[in-house]
Amino acid sequence: KVLYMDRNDAKLEEGRYFICDLIGCEVFDSKTSKKLGVLSDVSETGANDVWYVKTPSGEEVLIPAIPDVVKKCDVEAEKVYIHALRGLFSED
Repeated sequence: KVLYMDRNDAKLEEGRYFICDLIGCEVFDSKTSKKLGVLSDVSETGANDVWYVKTPSGEEVLIPAIPDVVKKCDVEAEKVYIHALRGLFSED
């Protein structure tokens, strides 16, 4: 079955977002503010979501959407700030 609802009726907890609002957000390093890429997809794995970040070079990097990694989400500004784990992005 498919459930439809008015999006304005949805009450999300602090720090929770609709996946469709996250996709397309620019992803930045929370320490350096360097742009790392664009969030292109999200997988819901059960333990935690996994975000797919498409880098400027076209590489796809998978990051865990956990509090130790995701530092700030500003979906209105379409910007996400993460702690870039060592070795995930090629310039590390």
